[in-house]
Amino acid sequence: MGITLAFLGMLGFFVGLVLLVIGLIKKKKMKGGLVLGISVVVFIIGFIMVPINDTESSKDSKDKEKVETTAKPKEETPEEKAAREKKEAEEKALAEQKAKEEAAAKAKAEEEARIKAEQEAAAKKANAKTIDYPQLKKNPDRYKGEYVKYTGKILQILEGDNITNIRLAVTPTSYGYNPNDVIFIEYSGYTDFVDDDIITVYGEIYGSYSYKSQAGFDIALPGLLAKEFE
Repeated sequence: MGITLAFLGMLGFFVGLVLLVIGLIKKKKMKGGLVLGISVVVFIIGFIMVPINDTESSKDSKDKEKVETTAKPKEETPEEKAAREKKEAEEKALAEQKAKEEAAAKAKAEEEARIKAEQEAAAKKANAKTIDYPQLKKNPDRYKGEYVKYTGKILQILEGDNITNIRLAVTPTSYGYNPNDVIFIEYSGYTDFVDDDIITVYGEIYGSYSYKSQAGFDIALPGLLAKEFE
């Protein structure tokens, strides 16, 4: 609306200007001045209304966009709903199948690892050797990591903090076991053994274990990390 008035005002301005010039030339009173004045007023009004109309148009456009944005979404047709539900059911079934397969694969891997560990332990146990005590006592570090087997008599057993320590006499004699041929056993856990029990232990030599006796003497014994008892 404002643009139209501005255009008409400008057109009237030129028409009034032409009439005014013609009247001056012919020295006659014509309505050119009046037309010119009216045209100027119309042009000014139209010019003022242009930004107002633009603002209103912009506001209307934004309101329209807002209405379109907040418009209620289109409802699904029965066919679309059925297709969506079918797709969701298929995706759920695939996810469940994948989870089952992964769980089965994990269980299989764990079972295979358990069987392998048992087989390795059985093989180590079957191949465990007994090192002559004088050789072991002379240099325990030489046999570090060796998987060994010893049968002997418990001279002392101590437990605490889920750790069991045993001093085991391992050299048989005609009267029992030599109390001077002793290995020091460390075991993670507890046992039902007590002093004077005869046991067989399987484990790894880790070197030398040193401690002070009650009399204040430094004592070093071959050390063994126990894995299994019989």
